[in-house]
Amino acid sequence: MFTLSELAPILAALDDQAYEALQIVAAAEAAGQYYPHFDPGQPALLIGPGDGAALSRIGESLGRAYPPGHPLTVIAGAERETLPLSALAGRGRLDPGTALWIPPLPAAASYADLQDVIAHLRAPEGCPWDRELTWARLRASLLEESYELLTALDADDAGKVAEELGDLLLQVGMQTQIAAEEGRFRLPDVIAGIVGKLIRRHPHVFGDVVVSGTGEVLANWEAIKRTEREGNGGKRSPLSGVPAGLPALAQADAYLDRMSRLRAAAAPIAPWAILAEAEAKEGQVTPGLVGAALFGLVAWIRARGVDAESALRAANARFADQVAAEEEG
Repeated sequence: MFTLSELAPILAALDDQAYEALQIVAAAEAAGQYYPHFDPGQPALLIGPGDGAALSRIGESLGRAYPPGHPLTVIAGAERETLPLSALAGRGRLDPGTALWIPPLPAAASYADLQDVIAHLRAPEGCPWDRELTWARLRASLLEESYELLTALDADDAGKVAEELGDLLLQVGMQTQIAAEEGRFRLPDVIAGIVGKLIRRHPHVFGDVVVSGTGEVLANWEAIKRTEREGNGGKRSPLSGVPAGLPALAQADAYLDRMSRLRAAAAPIAPWAILAEAEAKEGQVTPGLVGAALFGLVAWIRARGVDAESALRAANARFADQVAAEEEG
C-alpha cells in the first residue's frame, strides 16, 4: 500500500496534465488482476514497488485492455522512461517511490462508456426511437444480431466478429437499461449474477476441489447446476435449461452435449440405414421417422467432433454462392 505523502512527488512530476479522473492503483494489487480493474479510457497511475515477475503479470493484464504499443512512462523522481507496453515485462522492477503512468486509450473503451451512451439515448433529451424500445421490440433484433455474429464466426473474420460482438453487447446494455428504468434490475445485478455463477461453478479454480480433467469439470458443472435448480424450486430434468427456441439442429446437439456430461453416450446408429429401410417400404417415411433419423445424424456427426448447425450453415452458404454464380453466368 502507499500513503498520500508518497504520492506527492509523483503527482508533482506529472506536471499540469489535464484529465477528468486519475486512477491510482498499487502495483501489487494490479499484479493480481487477470484484467485491469480500472477504466482504460482514463489515465491510471501504478505505484511500486514491483519486481520482474510482478511487472510481467501486470503486462499480461494490461495487454487484455491496451494494445502492445501503448506508451507507458516510468516515473522515478525527476527521471522518466517511456516504453511500449510490450516491453514492460523486460523492465526489471519498480523500486519504492517509483510509479508507472498509463495514459488513456484515445477513444471511449469501457463498458461504463457504452452504458452511459445507452442511458443518454433513453433519456428525455435522447432519441425518440430508442426511448420507445421495449424488451418485446428487441427480441427480433437480438436474434438477428446473434445470427450475424455466427456468420462472422463461420467466416473467421476477426474485424467482423469484433463489430458483431459490439452489436450484441448493445443488446445487453439496452435491455439492462430498460430493466433499470422499470425498477426490475440494474447493471451491477447482471454482472454480479454471472460473476457469482462462474465462481460457484468453477470450484476447481476458485475453491479447493481437485479435478482430473475436462470430463470431471463438466460432470461437476452439471451437478452444481442441478443443485441450483433444485434449490430454486426449478425443474429437475437435466435438459430443462436448454432453450426451447434454439434451431432444431443446435437444440439436438445441446441435448446430446448435456447428457454426455452425465452418462456415457451409446454408439450412434447410422441414420441413413433407418431411412433406406423405410424407403424400401413405400409410404412408411413419416415425420416421426425423419425426425428420429435427423436426431441420429446429429449424434453421428457429434461423435466425429463436428458441429451440425455450423456444418449445415456452411453447406447453405456454398449452395447460395453456387446459385448466385449460376445466375451471373
